[in-house]
Amino acid sequence: MKQVKRQNAIMNMLQLEKSCGVIELATKLGVSDETIRRDIKDMAKSGSVEKIHGGVMLPQASLEPPFLRRLEVQRREKQRIAKLAASIIQDGETILIDNGSTSCYVAKALHAHRNLTVVTNSTEVARDLCARNNNTVFMAGGEIRADDSAAYGSTAINFARQFTTERAILSIASISAEQGYLDCDLGEAEFKRAIIPQAASIIMVADHMKFNRPGVVKICDFEAVDLLLTDQLPPQSIIDKMGRDRILIA
Repeated sequence: MKQVKRQNAIMNMLQLEKSCGVIELATKLGVSDETIRRDIKDMAKSGSVEKIHGGVMLPQASLEPPFLRRLEVQRREKQRIAKLAASIIQDGETILIDNGSTSCYVAKALHAHRNLTVVTNSTEVARDLCARNNNTVFMAGGEIRADDSAAYGSTAINFARQFTTERAILSIASISAEQGYLDCDLGEAEFKRAIIPQAASIIMVADHMKFNRPGVVKICDFEAVDLLLTDQLPPQSIIDKMGRDRILIA
C-alpha cells in the first residue's frame, strides 16, 4: 500500500475510533510498526493528527480535558479488561470504584448488574450506575475537579472510609517490578491508599502500557492486591512479584 493511500486509511480509522494504537494500525494495514510510526510522524508535522504514547489521535481531541483523552487511549483494551472485571462481580455486591479511566469502563460494563451498592469518588461512575437496576450509589463529596469531575482530598477520603466493601476496583498509572503500584497524581494516590483497607478484595485494572511505566507516588506493594486484570501478560519481573495465579488476562 502506497504512503498516501495508507495515511488516508489511517485518517478514516481515526474518524471512526478517535484514537488508534500503532500495533492496531500496523495489523490492519499489513505493514510494520516502524512504517506506521513514520506515517504518524509525517502526519503530525502537517497537523492532521496528534501523536500520543503508543498511538495517534485526531488533533481536535487535544481540546478536550486530559481525562477524556485518557479514556480514548487503549480504549479497546480497557473495554476488554472492564468486561472481565464485570464477569467477576456478582449482583448484589458492595463495591468501591475509583475514578481511573479503566475503572470508568468497568462501571459501563456493569450496565446489566442489579442491586449493586457502589461507593465512588467519580461522577462518571455514579452517573453510569445510579439510575439503573435498583443500584444504590454513594458519591464521595468535596471539591469536584474540572479535569475529571471527581472528588479528592480529605473530605472524599473521610467519606469513603465510612464504608466497608466486598471489592475495590482501582485503576493505576504504573506497575513497577521494583516499587509496586504507582500513580502520577498525589490526590489520586492518597485516595487509593485510604480505601484499600476498606475492601475485602482489591482488584487492579490496567492495560499493558502501564507495565514498568514511570510513576511518581507509590500506592501499595504487590502483596496488597488480590487480582490484576490486564490485556497482556506482564514482563516476567512483574509476574515474579505478583504471582501468575493472581493475574487474569482479558
